[in-house]
Amino acid sequence: MRSDFNTALDYEASFRYLIETSNKRAWLVAFISIFIAILSIVAVVLLTPLKTIEPYVIRVDNTTGMVDILTILDEKEITKNEALDKYFIGTYIKAREGYYYELLNQDYLLTQLMSSEKVANEYRAWYEGDNARDQILKNSNEVSVQILSIVLGESNGVKTSTIRAIIATKNLNTRGITQATKVITLSYDYILAKASEENRILNPLGFKVLTYRVDDEVER
Repeated sequence: MRSDFNTALDYEASFRYLIETSNKRAWLVAFISIFIAILSIVAVVLLTPLKTIEPYVIRVDNTTGMVDILTILDEKEITKNEALDKYFIGTYIKAREGYYYELLNQDYLLTQLMSSEKVANEYRAWYEGDNARDQILKNSNEVSVQILSIVLGESNGVKTSTIRAIIATKNLNTRGITQATKVITLSYDYILAKASEENRILNPLGFKVLTYRVDDEVER
């Protein structure tokens, strides 16, 4: 009888030992899992700032279909100089290509002020002779300019720009509108020279368009 009692005690002790061992193993596995989960979360947090999206400006040649990347847009790369370049380019194109009879004299003077002598001569020729622009449009038409994009570049050390714009002519009598998308290519620089106070206010940095060309956008 004594022997059976001792056997029962040994069995109960062994059973309790197995339970305790199993519990310890379960807690160990749980702690290891929690530790791995914490490491994973920390890794994700640390790696998230390294994930970036870089938007590209892609140009597709309407004639050949060739694709090339022009620039990578990055807030750090958009400098104050680029913002100024685009501002003056946009201002110049709107003054030169736009037509509002009441503002014609102002735009005519501003365009010449922001043009090199060669480009200014070409512009003035647009308003000379029997087919002068103002004689054709008179005060019964308006021409508005909607700039779609301005892409800056450089060629042989000269600053260049390619602009896409919608030029719309509105007949004020018939209310009819005709429009076309144009591709404007120009080169430019900043040339500071002596100027009157009035001209300095209009063109404070001496922005000058050196060459200017307008082409119809080729539709695909």
